[in-house]
Amino acid sequence: MSFYGFIIGLSVSLGIYLFEKSNTLIPKKLVNFFVFGFLISLLIGARLYHVFDQWNYYSQNLLQILNTRGGGLGIYGALIAGFMFLLFFAKIYKIPFLKITDLLTPILPLCQSIGRFGNFFNHEIPTWWLEASLNLLLFFLLKKSKNPTAHYLIAYGLIRFFIEFFRNDTWTINHLKIAQLISFICIFFGLFLLQKPRRIGD
Repeated sequence: MSFYGFIIGLSVSLGIYLFEKSNTLIPKKLVNFFVFGFLISLLIGARLYHVFDQWNYYSQNLLQILNTRGGGLGIYGALIAGFMFLLFFAKIYKIPFLKITDLLTPILPLCQSIGRFGNFFNHEIPTWWLEASLNLLLFFLLKKSKNPTAHYLIAYGLIRFFIEFFRNDTWTINHLKIAQLISFICIFFGLFLLQKPRRIGD
């Protein structure tokens, strides 16, 4: 196993531990399906984001799409796919979506912070240490949040939007950085959730 894979595995294991420790929402009979489905969606989304980013290469090397040992995971792809799975899960099992995200978003920044060390071992992304530090700070700040989903979307959106100014290795279309566009959308939805009244069942 590469150091990159080890770091990602450590991040995932810690995330599962913290989820199971704090979970009072997902019924025990559904926990395994929930965790497995969420992790698979994160992995697929993260990989697809990277593949779309580097499509000029992967279109000529299709088998390399499955080669994740050397890196190539995009956090925004993971978040998009992960939130889509949570929407599906919430609808099927009639559990309020925002309650699920409020359970998970306080954990995500710690996992993201650890995951960035994988970039260090892969000798990629010079700003890895900055994002790791800011995500770690966000992890501690979200512990006191009463609306962690909104605060996570706003804070991580701002973190990534800022960091993108110092990166030249990310997905760009016609001089538009896709990560900054997604960051802006995250911030918008986070601000919307802050203004949205939370019903008792939410």
